[in-house]
Amino acid sequence: MSSARGPVPVVLIHGALRGRAGMWPTALALRRRGFDARPFGYATRRDSLEEHGARLADFIAAWQSERGATNWPVLGIMTHSMGGLVARAYLASEAAGAQSRAQRVVMLAPPNRGAYVAEQMHGWRPFHVMYGRAAEELQPRRVAQLPGPPASARILLIAGGRASGERGYVARIPGNNDGLVGVDETRLDSRPELEPELIPSSHSWLQWRPRVLRRAADFLAAEDR
Repeated sequence: MSSARGPVPVVLIHGALRGRAGMWPTALALRRRGFDARPFGYATRRDSLEEHGARLADFIAAWQSERGATNWPVLGIMTHSMGGLVARAYLASEAAGAQSRAQRVVMLAPPNRGAYVAEQMHGWRPFHVMYGRAAEELQPRRVAQLPGPPASARILLIAGGRASGERGYVARIPGNNDGLVGVDETRLDSRPELEPELIPSSHSWLQWRPRVLRRAADFLAAEDR
């Protein structure tokens, strides 16, 4: 989506144990719609959410320098899973307010209340070996420390799960779920009016669903900024 100021920038943020490459199909889909979409990569097994957020600020600063502009009128952000928490950490920083006046954020299966699975596996050493620092950053008590998104950010929550809405892919996760994140876990306590939009899908495939990409592109292109 383009404007007089050039293509709207959209940063894409992957989830835990993933990388930038997994967001390239999403980036290409958004670029075909006219956005300047770029994946941001971070080492999910190391560092805190705040440190990832600080690196995201550096990534955006370099992007703005390339485009010869600062304090964009609007910044698009599209996240998958833990990437939503990285976006929240970034949006809570002073840098975010200096880099854009408004934000449109699409969160796919974000563990906004922490992850029940991470909490249940907290005492299991292989989980910590596999996930590294992310094993702690995904805990509900840790996520509760993150501030809610600022008033300048418009948010779209998309959750995966079973179409019936009764039970999810994994029975031990309460309620409907996508196999890793429960629909209720995607909710933002600071924005209780926001209802997650359910799209039938498992967690890993949600970011590549054509229906998800169309919905995200329409939201990011909306003119009510």
